[in-house]
Amino acid sequence: MSKRKHTAAPGSLQAKQEALKALTRVMAQRVELDVVPVFEVSLRQSIRALGASMACLHLEDKPRQALNLVHAERMSPRWRQRWRRLSLKGKTPPARVHTRGKPLELIGSAAPGQLSAVATVPIVGAEVPLGTLSLLWTGPQPSPDPDRLDFLEAVAHMVALAIEHAGLISELIDRLNELRMLKEQEAQRSRELTRLNRQLEEVNRRLEELSITDELTGLYNRRHFLERLHHEIDRSRRLGHPLCLIMADLDHFKSINDTLGHQGGDLALIRFAGWLRGGVRRIDLVGRYGGEEFVVLLVDCALEQGATVAEKLRRMVKERSQAPPFDALGGFTVSMGLAALREGMDADRLIAAADQALYQAKRQGRDRVIVATSLE
Repeated sequence: MSKRKHTAAPGSLQAKQEALKALTRVMAQRVELDVVPVFEVSLRQSIRALGASMACLHLEDKPRQALNLVHAERMSPRWRQRWRRLSLKGKTPPARVHTRGKPLELIGSAAPGQLSAVATVPIVGAEVPLGTLSLLWTGPQPSPDPDRLDFLEAVAHMVALAIEHAGLISELIDRLNELRMLKEQEAQRSRELTRLNRQLEEVNRRLEELSITDELTGLYNRRHFLERLHHEIDRSRRLGHPLCLIMADLDHFKSINDTLGHQGGDLALIRFAGWLRGGVRRIDLVGRYGGEEFVVLLVDCALEQGATVAEKLRRMVKERSQAPPFDALGGFTVSMGLAALREGMDADRLIAAADQALYQAKRQGRDRVIVATSLE
């Protein structure tokens, strides 16, 4: 034998309990921001529990000093239109309840319009008025019920909790979004700072490079070469390693400028610098001493080996300068003076020895290497 589901009579304690249970179930499930399902169940269960004809829920619109209809159940179009927006200064039951903060029940002739009864209770969250919940009867007057307003207040309290919960979750999500945006902005600033730091490092590296190199040839400039020379002499003294210095000067450089112009002269210096740099080891130092005069410091290199390197460089310049545009001149040559670091020599005396050897190479006809020992 099948069991029929018992429906509690409207206005009964059981009906009210069932309504509150149904509303509690919905609120337990609706932990997200959407409060509309809570509104729906609140009004629907209130109508069922109290036998009302229709129900509606208003929320306060502070800027307009009004109550806006946000949800309704079984409400006729005429009443929807009439109660769509209610002035807080008006005499409608929702306006009076919201202003005074107390529930109101109007029955019979006291009810507005063609209604037989109205019951309205305030919706209050955290002691702040949020709106109202109303039940309307259009048929016979409802039976007296001392618990009717208490029940509606319980429902309104749960609606207020749902609204507050949605507001708190919304605020939390807004703050989480703000935090996420701040983190993204911080990450972006960090990436930008890293990029700028890299650019700054590159600029500083380039500035340092420019401060120690010759602008035209890219070799060490005279100032930096001399700094390194002093350092290498100290190292040579400390470790007992040999050191050789070559002073090199392009022969008849003026004729290169006169024939090919200053651009041709610059190209000759650039090519010559590249040949020097490519013709020695990475540990050796090559610099532009001034004009068409260059210096090569051969580290850990004895005088005999230095003479071999210098002769190799001289031949390389003579052969490679036969290519255009210098072939029109028959190429060009270089004179070199070589000196080795000796006991009691400082940087100035080493340079002077190599320079004196270069002077002798020029006097003896150019395109040659003179070793400083041969001058003694």
